[in-house]
Amino acid sequence: MTIENLELEYSAEEIRDFIEQAVARKGTENQPRFYAITGSHIYGFDSADSDIDVRGLHLVPAEEYAYLETPAEEVTVNMDGTTEGFEAFAEVDLRSYELKKFGSLLAKANYNIIELVFEAPTVMNGMPLEIDALQNLIREHLPLNVPHAYLGMAKSNYYKHLDPEKADGYSPVAKKFLYVYRGLLGAQYVVEHEDIEADVFELAEAVDGGDPALVEDLVSHKRASDEEFVPDDLEERARTAIHEQFNALESFPDPEKTAYRAAIDDWMRKVRT
Repeated sequence: MTIENLELEYSAEEIRDFIEQAVARKGTENQPRFYAITGSHIYGFDSADSDIDVRGLHLVPAEEYAYLETPAEEVTVNMDGTTEGFEAFAEVDLRSYELKKFGSLLAKANYNIIELVFEAPTVMNGMPLEIDALQNLIREHLPLNVPHAYLGMAKSNYYKHLDPEKADGYSPVAKKFLYVYRGLLGAQYVVEHEDIEADVFELAEAVDGGDPALVEDLVSHKRASDEEFVPDDLEERARTAIHEQFNALESFPDPEKTAYRAAIDDWMRKVRT
């Protein structure tokens, strides 16, 4: 998928200008390097009013880490309401990680970051060779603990929003069912294929026991009525599919990540120099 395939109210050039303004601010030495569109736009269930989630990485000079006041781990804009001065881009949420933070998330095999590297439509890439090398590096070590992370996300969303015993946060809307189901399918996919897939439609087709028709109905309901609870019959189908997929998952072995962490360190050194 490319950004041209997405229906966005901003062009790629406008988003790049926004990133430059937000990250490479006066008084900093931040160098924006790699950014892509994430969130519901790559999950396959964006709606007309979905925010545009932009994530990526920037660099600061390495010597900045030698001082007592070390660089900020990340730059965020419009994450909690509209940031002053960026009202023209109120629909764009930006999170830019400094390379060290980005590397630490990679080392943990954070699925959000790995999806960013593999699946997200790129809007700025000042390091194409390095990103290609990173993709190859990660593939050599998958599944890592990515399945654990997907499963953890699915469980967290289920117990926070879909457990009827918990009045606080209970919200059986289509989006919550999709988050949980995508997490369970994503966990199984990375185990079976040793690769990454973010789109819930593709996951439902590729994973044994996946239910593409359910995904279609949940996405249609989300787009038609984003905040309305799903009807009883659709809720029953979604809960059944979630329970079946959860029960089908086997325990995941804990990976040995010594070599992977060393490879990430080496990749970071090359990016920084």
